[in-house]
Amino acid sequence: EGGALSNLGLALAEVRRFEEAIETLTRAVGIFRELDDHHREGQALNNLALALREVRRFEEAIEAHTRDLAICRELGDRHREGGALSNLGLALAEVRRFEDAIETLTRAVG
Repeated sequence: EGGALSNLGLALAEVRRFEEAIETLTRAVGIFRELDDHHREGQALNNLALALREVRRFEEAIEAHTRDLAICRELGDRHREGGALSNLGLALAEVRRFEDAIETLTRAVG
């Protein structure tokens, strides 16, 4: 069910139905959390954050990106950690937290 919701959320975002995507991806995150499937929870959080950014809900997006980043670090997934840092940095820049954005994006590079 979590996988199906996650895929549906991505499809909804593709057709720019972001509010429905956010609702669907939020449900997917909850299911993956219940199942202790941290990898897929992190992926769903990343997709949720991207949808939130599309509707300018930047603080919520920053929170979701931050949770995804924590999961990537917990799992030792350096590849996804770089992507999470990059996405978080872009969201921080959107809310004019430029010093935080620069620091975060620099960590993504290194």
